[in-house]
Amino acid sequence: MAREANKMIVNNIEYTVKNQPEWFYRSLQKAHTIDKGYVRVLPNVTKDTYIKKLVMDKNTISQVDTRDCAWTPTKRFTFDGKTITVKNFKINEEQCLEELDSIYSEMVFNSIGATKDKWPAVGEPQNLESALMFHLQNSLSNDIERLIWGGEGNEVAGIKDGILDKALADADTIKVANAVTIDSTNVLAEIQRVYDAIPDAVLNEGEFEPEKAPVKIFVSLDIMRYLKQALSTTPTNYQVTLPSFTIEGGVIRYMGVEVALVGLPKNTMIAASKDNLYFATDLLSDTSEIRAQMGNDLYDEAKWYAKGAYRADAGYIFGDEVVIYSK
Repeated sequence: MAREANKMIVNNIEYTVKNQPEWFYRSLQKAHTIDKGYVRVLPNVTKDTYIKKLVMDKNTISQVDTRDCAWTPTKRFTFDGKTITVKNFKINEEQCLEELDSIYSEMVFNSIGATKDKWPAVGEPQNLESALMFHLQNSLSNDIERLIWGGEGNEVAGIKDGILDKALADADTIKVANAVTIDSTNVLAEIQRVYDAIPDAVLNEGEFEPEKAPVKIFVSLDIMRYLKQALSTTPTNYQVTLPSFTIEGGVIRYMGVEVALVGLPKNTMIAASKDNLYFATDLLSDTSEIRAQMGNDLYDEAKWYAKGAYRADAGYIFGDEVVIYSK
């Protein structure tokens, strides 16, 4: 029998990927970094996987022809890559429905639905389970953003092994020396230091090879805030005498390189190309599953349960093409 909680129907239904195939996809798309396309998503990764990348010798391909029928072949292509090891995660949630009777109402449900996130469409059952799954989806997307970048304060289930963590521990990555605490008075100069550390080859790939993704300078929320303050406090000075910074369509660029906000911890910047960054997961495979139901023979029927499992890992292929700014 359906249970009514403040006019929200709670049905005894089972919520699975089989009848909600878009649930994990929406979770991924809500993660800011993935939504903006800042990293490459590698789907269906369920075990250790070696990712190959074709490397081309940058020397010229042309040779002097001495017109003597000589055959002098050269080799310019090699494979390089990295082994990705995905980590196992699970979702185990339990909620006593009695506790929700006093805090959930149809009015609250509909008012929150005014956000950009998609609530059940008009005409669909406005049930409590849909609301719970909606918040569960948002929580998973936040976890994904943390898993991608990592760093202090971005731990997920005690694990801190994102792009930042790997880069800090890697001797091949380029680390900007003497990083300082950034504020609105020094943010412009520190972004310039990050730009200066980007290898020419990485900058040139985006400039002269349009099929490759251009490098971006990824920054934390506090740095983006200070940057906007610095560019708006005295606009005549910064926009006229420092034309190296441009703002177009809400996008800030330094010397043509986009400065992009992501889920990095405070006072942190990373410069890299999307082609070099990855998020590997099985969330889009047939093996991933999310299940939710109202009680069963073993548990209290007044409780709502959700369980799921997935695998994920984030990182980069070439350390010498990644610039790190971290104090």
